[in-house]
Amino acid sequence: MACGGSSGSSPNTIATSAYNVSPIFVDYGPPNAGGYTNGLFATVTVCVPGSTSQCQGIDNVLVDTGSSGLRLFGSVLTLSLPARTDASGTPLAECEQFLSGSIWGPMQSADFSIANEQAANLAIQVIDESTYPLPASCTGTDMNTPDLLGANGFLGVNSFLQDCGPACAAGLGSNSENPGMYYACSSGAADGCQPAVVPVAQQVSNPIAFFVPDSNGTTDNNGSIIELPAIPAEGAPSVTGSLVFGIGTRENNGLERATVIQLDDTGSFLTTYPTNGSVSSAFIDSGSNAIYFLDSGTTGIPACPGQLSDFYYCPGSTLNLSARIQDTYGRAALNVDFSVANAMTLFESPASENNFAYDNLAGPSITPQSGTSGNNNVPAYFDWGLPFHFGRNVFAAQL
Repeated sequence: MACGGSSGSSPNTIATSAYNVSPIFVDYGPPNAGGYTNGLFATVTVCVPGSTSQCQGIDNVLVDTGSSGLRLFGSVLTLSLPARTDASGTPLAECEQFLSGSIWGPMQSADFSIANEQAANLAIQVIDESTYPLPASCTGTDMNTPDLLGANGFLGVNSFLQDCGPACAAGLGSNSENPGMYYACSSGAADGCQPAVVPVAQQVSNPIAFFVPDSNGTTDNNGSIIELPAIPAEGAPSVTGSLVFGIGTRENNGLERATVIQLDDTGSFLTTYPTNGSVSSAFIDSGSNAIYFLDSGTTGIPACPGQLSDFYYCPGSTLNLSARIQDTYGRAALNVDFSVANAMTLFESPASENNFAYDNLAGPSITPQSGTSGNNNVPAYFDWGLPFHFGRNVFAAQL
C-alpha cells in the first residue's frame, strides 16, 4: 500500500482518460436503492467466456479495496454464465463475509473488462439466494440484494490474488484452518450445499492479476490506484475520480513521491493514534463509508445519539486530528491528518443534507455484528475508509 498526493487543500493529480484508466464516482448509487453515503462506484463489463456478443455492462459496482474478486447480483445480471465446479463436477458456491454483513451465491465464470483492461475466464461470485438455499453456517447481516447493499455488486481490488487463499484449499476437519467459505452444491435441497475444499487457482480472484497485455506488450496486473479530488468540509453531492490500473507500468501510474507502507500477510499495517498514543492494527478499505477507529471511551469523541450511536461519531464541533501509519517491519511511516465532523450535522444540515460524499465522516471501530447489537467483543482497529481517499492517491499493490 502506498499514499501519494497530499492532504489538506493541496490538489493531488487525477489521471485523465487513458488505456488503463476507468472513471469512478461517489454518488447516490443505484437509482432504486435509497442512496449510498460514500459509496465508490465503477462500471464493469462481463461476457460469456469466449464470446464478444453475449456481454453486459453493469454500473454502480462498489470499488472495494477491502476484498478481492468480482461479485455481481444475480438480479442485475442478464447473462447465463457457466457454473464453476469442483473436481467431481459439482457446482460451487460461496459465503463471503464482510464487517457489515454477508453475501451468498454460486461461483460462475466470465470474461471481464474495465476501461481497456481484460481478463478471461475469471472466477466470480453471483450473489443470489434463489440458486441454492442459504446455509445455516453462512451468518452475518443479509446483504443479498442490491437494495440491502446499495450497489449492484463488488469489485474487490485489494492486494491479494484470491479472496481466501491456501486456507480454503486446506482439508476440512476440527483442526483445519479452512474457514468454510466455499460449498459444493449437489442439489437445491436445504442441505444440498456442504463445505468444500477449493484449490487456490479455482477461488474467486482479483481481476487485476489476470489482465492480459495490450498490443504493445504492457501488462497492468500488479496493482491499482484510487485517485479522488479533495472536497469541501460540508461534502459534495457527487465526486468523479479515476481508478488507474498498474503501478509503474505506464507514465500515469508511477509511485513518484508516494510513501510505501509494506503490508503484512493479513493485509494490515499499524496506526498510532494520536501520533504519540496507542497502536492499533489497521487496513485500507474504500468499501467502508467512514474512517472507523477505536471507540468513544478511548478517543473521548462522543458517539451519535440513537440509532447512529454504533456507527458514527458526533463531536460538538469538527475535530482536526492526526495519526501515524507505519508498516509492521519498521521500514516506513507517515503522519496523516484527518477530520471528524458531527455525522448528524452532515446528514441533516441544509448545506449538506443532499450530499453523498464526505471526507470527515468517522465512527467507532467496534461495530455490531450479525445477530447482535452494540459492542460485542470485536477487537478495536483502524479502518481507513473512503474519507481517507479524498485528496490522496492511494495505491494497492499485489502481494
